[in-house]
Amino acid sequence: MANVIASAQVTAVPRFRAHARRKVRLRGVLWHPRAGWQREAEVANLGLGGACVRLMETLIVGDKVTLSLVTPTLWDPLGVPGRIAWVGPATRLEPGRAGVAFEPTDAAAVFALFEMLGALQYED
Repeated sequence: MANVIASAQVTAVPRFRAHARRKVRLRGVLWHPRAGWQREAEVANLGLGGACVRLMETLIVGDKVTLSLVTPTLWDPLGVPGRIAWVGPATRLEPGRAGVAFEPTDAAAVFALFEMLGALQYED
């Protein structure tokens, strides 16, 4: 019985995401309105709930940002507001990574993101 309790205590809780992410290699632009900069970023994964971006700029958890993506279904880039959920530091060989949790302000942006994810799936 003691062995069962000990093993239950060290079991890690799996990470949970409300929306699945799709591994991608896209170019986007991350806009940080408070700091006043826009930087090109590589989008490593993407879903309806957020994205993982790689860029050289320093970000802080909680920062409000907007990620703009060129989509095959829109004329203009799709800008999705969000906040930084987590940050991974840059190394000598790799840029930093950050998780953007999307906070869309309208249904049209969510639908455009849904269409974009569908188009990306079709391209595979």
